[in-house]
Parts: sequence; structure tokens; C-alpha cells
Amino acid sequence: MATLRQTALPALMVIVATSACSSGAPPRDAGQAGSTLGMAPVSDTGLARSEVVLAALGHIDAPYRYGGLDASGLDCSALVQRAYRQAGVGHVPRTTSEQSRSARRVPTAQIQPGDVLFFAARGNRIDHVGVFIGDGRFIHAPNSRGQVRIEPLASSYWEPRLRKAGHFFY
Repeated sequence: MATLRQTALPALMVIVATSACSSGAPPRDAGQAGSTLGMAPVSDTGLARSEVVLAALGHIDAPYRYGGLDASGLDCSALVQRAYRQAGVGHVPRTTSEQSRSARRVPTAQIQPGDVLFFAARGNRIDHVGVFIGDGRFIHAPNSRGQVRIEPLASSYWEPRLRKAGHFFY
């Protein structure tokens, strides 16, 4: 049986390829994607959204580490910040609460791949974030016993805890 990573990545590559063809814009220099210096605002395009999703997927199986910032271990908000930064969006705050306050809000019924999903996992306060990847799924760094992984949004655990959605595109 194929793993989720083996089946999701080829489908996302098709999205990237078709988005690039329809955008009319030349692809950005790959060397600038990880840099925050001199980045121009990134518009809300299908290509930019696909880049966020692909960047987040690149962290699958990375270990969770509270306060962690890189592939050796990261937390949920660092995953979001890194995915957006690798896609060329450098103005994403570091913590979940800061991300929740500064994200451009979208109705949860209208979420698109690349949007961020904010959850109240423990109580009523937003304390968790992930990246929506499409097909009813999101990627996140769940907790100290886990690794970055994909989960269904419609699960009995996550769906009732979803509080809002947004993105960091202009």
C-alpha cells in the first residue's frame, strides 16, 4: 500500500505545475525562497499556496520539539512560519497566538490549500496551528509524543476544536 506521502506529493506537484502555467508569472528564483531579506509581499495565488503546502510537506516526520525552529525538531507555529518562509512569505510571526492575531482571516467554509487553521486543543484559547493541504486534510506538528504529520480535519478530535482559519498572503 502506498504511503500518504507517496500519494499526496505527486498530486501536489500537478497543482504546482498547473498553477505555474496559469499564473503568467515566471517562477521565482529558488535561492530566495528561504531568505527573509528583501522579500516582496507574496500575493494570494495558486502557485504561492502550493509552495506553502509543498514546503510544509517537506517536514513530514520531523520530530516535535516545543520551541524548536528547524528540521531537528519544531513546534506547530514554527512549521507554519517555516512553510510560509520557504514559499517566499517572510512576515509570519513566530507564536501561535501572534499568528492567530495577524493572519488574514477567511471563513472556515472557504479554506484553501495553504491556509492556516487555528485550534483550541486544550480549553477555549487558540493554542495550535496547522496548514490546510486540501482534500479535507491538514499538516501539523502535534505534540511532544509525535512528529509532523497529516490528519483529517473532519476527525472527531480536530473538527470541534477548529476556531478560525486565515493566511499570510497579501
